[in-house]
Amino acid sequence: METFNQQIQSNPRLESAWTEELKKFNTTHANDRTFTNKYSIAEKNKFTENLFTILNREFSRNITDKPSSTALLETLIALRISLREITDQDKSIALNELNLFFKFGNIGDEEKLFVFSDEIREEALKCIVNCIARDRDIQSKFIQELNGPVVLVREIVKNASTISDSVLLVIYKILTHCTATPAIRESVKPEGLLEHVTEQLIIKTSSPTNYNAALLSDLCRLLFTLTIHLGPLEGGKPTKPTDNDLNRYRKLLPVFKKIMTHYTPDQNNPMYTLKCALISSLLNTPKELYDELIAEIPLEYFQEMFKNQIKLLDNPMLASEFLPILMLITNIAENVIDTRQPLKEMTFPYDLIKDSDEPLSVGIEPPVEAKTTGISAKLIPLMTGSDIGFKHFVSEFFFMICDEDANEVCRLTGFGNAAGLLVTRGLLSLGGQ
Repeated sequence: METFNQQIQSNPRLESAWTEELKKFNTTHANDRTFTNKYSIAEKNKFTENLFTILNREFSRNITDKPSSTALLETLIALRISLREITDQDKSIALNELNLFFKFGNIGDEEKLFVFSDEIREEALKCIVNCIARDRDIQSKFIQELNGPVVLVREIVKNASTISDSVLLVIYKILTHCTATPAIRESVKPEGLLEHVTEQLIIKTSSPTNYNAALLSDLCRLLFTLTIHLGPLEGGKPTKPTDNDLNRYRKLLPVFKKIMTHYTPDQNNPMYTLKCALISSLLNTPKELYDELIAEIPLEYFQEMFKNQIKLLDNPMLASEFLPILMLITNIAENVIDTRQPLKEMTFPYDLIKDSDEPLSVGIEPPVEAKTTGISAKLIPLMTGSDIGFKHFVSEFFFMICDEDANEVCRLTGFGNAAGLLVTRGLLSLGGQ
């Protein structure tokens, strides 16, 4: 920062020198998240100020020697990196200059006088991501004064076919962040964002050998956010789907099948991340369509994801990532009765659920086999764990795959573990009979 600041102050016209210094900064700090532990606040503030000064030169009518495309790109990269940590002065400057990122992103009909490269557009929009994700006031200005979400939706609805995937990817990240707020979801609804997401999912999966997994993942995340009112996570009671909602999901079922059945060599593959994003969006499937979902995508594919994701329970930092597939499988078992037995067979040791003439008994503790073997051994401890989400959804999972039979849940998991479920469902008097 110091060398760049000195160069730009002493000789701003010597572009090659300070551009080279920015390249060094961008390489050195590519993965850094904080800078005031390496540079003084005053130095960082000056750095930010100088970067914005360079960007403003592009649109100044009084300046003839505009920055080169290379200089603009390196400046935006440096600004994007630096804005991972926002000082008070950074915030003040960003609030005043936020619209610059729309200009360099060519967002909006009035911002097409200068056509910038995809690399410049992408970096400018990434600066918006860092600003709105880190400061509420900047986010508020972006949403309220600049009408950012609506402007972005209008841009992609109108020009999707001419916008590169790399630029679309950043726009989708911004919209996913913003539409997490119900009021913003409502504001973009009339602009056709949900219809755009549906259309793009179909278009971007039309070639079976050329999936952009990162882009499709963000489309799935955006689909999840835009349809959250149809699922169990907003207010606990899903909104009744309209005919348009049902038709849209039916239209997407072949897309979901392409993604879920696509060969994925391992969990580090981008396609696996895409499948995880899809699982979350499928949580909002209207209950009327679960039969059609399983008819389109055989249960075995969801079971495979379940078995892969349950391994995350071994890592406390990743355990929460198992929750979406657990919830989805529970919803499937609740709404597609034929899936309950195969899911039960997947979960419990065979000897515990095979047909037998021996009398069945219920104990406080689960059978030893259930507690020590297979999937049930990983899930049963969660029924009495400290995580309320896991406690609830694991219990519901057992209840559904046991065909909503409280006695069977108690037999297989132990009355002590099932007590919370029985209380929640008003079935405590049945436990242990």
